[in-house]
Amino acid sequence: MFASLRKTLIDSHVAAVTVAALLLASCAAFYLAADRVVCHALFFVQLIADHHLSTALWKLESEDPDTLAVALTCLFDGVAVVLAAWIVSHWVYGVGPLRCLGSYREKLTRKFHA
Repeated sequence: MFASLRKTLIDSHVAAVTVAALLLASCAAFYLAADRVVCHALFFVQLIADHHLSTALWKLESEDPDTLAVALTCLFDGVAVVLAAWIVSHWVYGVGPLRCLGSYREKLTRKFHA
């Protein structure tokens, strides 16, 4: 008799690696979203501090909608990937992604000595 897919995923490393990869991808997406916004904000602060207010306003009008759209897209991607990690971990392990990885770490670090 064949084992169920959930039981097979629990016995193998596939589900834990998938959850870890999804969490890393979400961290990357959140970093890209924050990087876009923070770098542009610091650039505008520098322009204003250097008394180039007209250049800062022109840049704000011309680039800001594109930057905001890219940042929101990255933010949405990050949320979607976290949701995917949560769904996989709840389906396989019955707990959230961080708790499943924490218990999986304990499972890997156990020493089996005779």
